[in-house]
Amino acid sequence: MRRNAFLGYLIAQFIVIISVMALFRGVEDRQVAATLAGILFVALPVVLMTWEYRRAELSQMLWFVVVMQFWTLFALPILGIRLANWGVPFEQLSFIGIPGPALHQWSSKSYMAMMAVTAWCWWKLSRKKS
Repeated sequence: MRRNAFLGYLIAQFIVIISVMALFRGVEDRQVAATLAGILFVALPVVLMTWEYRRAELSQMLWFVVVMQFWTLFALPILGIRLANWGVPFEQLSFIGIPGPALHQWSSKSYMAMMAVTAWCWWKLSRKKS
């Protein structure tokens, strides 16, 4: 029986959340903590999509679409505007006219959607195997 990889992906997504909370508690400079968190949020989808593509190609297309939307619409733009505007408070930044704080709020919802779809794929594939 093959192991359901989506449980591992879900655990990795939880670990990133815990890591980001630890960064903001442990790193005194908020801009550095936010940048390190952004790097985690950019790297995680790339790693997960690469693993999943190598494992099963595009068999779970919905999962790929949801992960890709988080990565392209939120993780990359937020990290990009932070790096391109070093020293400027995040509240003053925007991406294509969307204020940084609003983008961040929507990114949280998008990340939760990514986790929900990951959990759904795990559940769906677990039922299929049993």
